[in-house]
Amino acid sequence: MDVVAAIDGFTSIYASLNSDQSLEFLNWVKENINDLIDKQIKSTGHNSDVMLESIREDVRSLLPLNGVTETEKICTPSVGPNADCDKLTTEHIDAFCFNDDDIDDLCDEGQMSRNYCSDCGSRNVRPLTFISHSASVKEIKYIFQHLLGDLRGKSVVDVGSRTGAILYGAYLMSEASCIVGVEIDPTFCQVQNQIVTKYNLQDRVQVYQKDIQHCGQLIQQTDVIILNNVFEFFMPLNTQKSIWNFLYQNVRKKGCFIVTVPSIQESLDAIQLPLDLGTWLQGIPTGEITTRANLLLYGDRESEDSELTQIHLYKVI
Repeated sequence: MDVVAAIDGFTSIYASLNSDQSLEFLNWVKENINDLIDKQIKSTGHNSDVMLESIREDVRSLLPLNGVTETEKICTPSVGPNADCDKLTTEHIDAFCFNDDDIDDLCDEGQMSRNYCSDCGSRNVRPLTFISHSASVKEIKYIFQHLLGDLRGKSVVDVGSRTGAILYGAYLMSEASCIVGVEIDPTFCQVQNQIVTKYNLQDRVQVYQKDIQHCGQLIQQTDVIILNNVFEFFMPLNTQKSIWNFLYQNVRKKGCFIVTVPSIQESLDAIQLPLDLGTWLQGIPTGEITTRANLLLYGDRESEDSELTQIHLYKVI
């Protein structure tokens, strides 16, 4: 029996009980669930969730609250779907470091707000725009536990690795043999190297402080490339075009997978760069994978909270 079948079985059992029985059953689950989880953690001898949570706490302690370093250059997009982002009403927050519950806690503590006052001193408030440049923990789990399959012996390159979230996920949730983060910002490279050293990830993880356009050989040989919101907020249009042309020319290894947020077509449309995607890449349908992952990660096959549909998968042909 797989996990989805087990969930369906649990739901079926619950539905078969009358109201008194269902309450008694749920109370039993509530009282015993933590002990069952602890027992399972001890039996497996390793828990990637516990380690990843510890890494999240360490990364949070090394960065400002908004996750933007003093050495990082943010370029507010002038074209594309995020061109309406206003510097005064856009809040940068790192989704790896802070999930929705964390943000709620920060708001309750007065360290952050979800709204801004459009008329100072009045109750005419509007929601701030939240922008993240990192994958959340659930998105990382989706990529490495559901989307990409077995990576044993494969190489993974994260372009614009920032906090290193994708690198840590690849290490803990896959058997990829070589995991490389390419990041141009020196502060983020320091953060990643501190985490890699503290948690002894050096056997499979490397961090390069480089412009990706200087990594032709690496890109040509890798098996998986991750591009998560990587250029739009950090590069002027001409540089974005240059990088996409570089990737188009160098990512030619047949069977190489590319994971992107947003879709490649959306990124190219925004900067008006006409590349022939049809002779380069095959889009991989992910509907069934996403539905299953939504159930396991969000508790609902059609979860409204899920952002997994924004993650796209391609294969070089």
